[in-house]
Amino acid sequence: MEKQLEYFDVLTNTQKQVFNNLLNAQKDLRIQWMEAIGKTHAAFTTTIPGLPETPQTKEALNQFNTWFSTVASNSQSATEEALKVQENCISAYEKQLAISREVLKSFIDIANPAKAKAKAA
Repeated sequence: MEKQLEYFDVLTNTQKQVFNNLLNAQKDLRIQWMEAIGKTHAAFTTTIPGLPETPQTKEALNQFNTWFSTVASNSQSATEEALKVQENCISAYEKQLAISREVLKSFIDIANPAKAKAKAA
C-alpha cells in the first residue's frame, strides 16, 4: 500500500511543481510586460523629436496617450484576473488531489482486506 501512495504522491507533487512553476513564470512575464508597456508609454508622453509642435500634433499625441493608457490599464486588469483564475484552478486541483489520494487509499484498503483487519486489531 505504501508504494502505491508513494508513487501517487511523487506524481502529484511533480504536477503541482509544474503548475506552480508555470504560474511563477507567467507572473514574471506579466511584470516584464507591464514594465515594457510603461516604458513605451513614457516614450510617447513627451514630444517626438522632429515632430512639429502644432495644435493638431499635440491633440493627436494626447489622444494617443489616452488610448495607450486605457490599453495599458486594461492589459494590467486582464492579466491580474487571468493569474487569479489560474491560482484558483491550482488550488482546486490540489483539493482534488487530496480527495483522490483518500479514494486511492480506500481502494487499496479494500483490495487488501487482511492488512485492513490487521490495522484494525
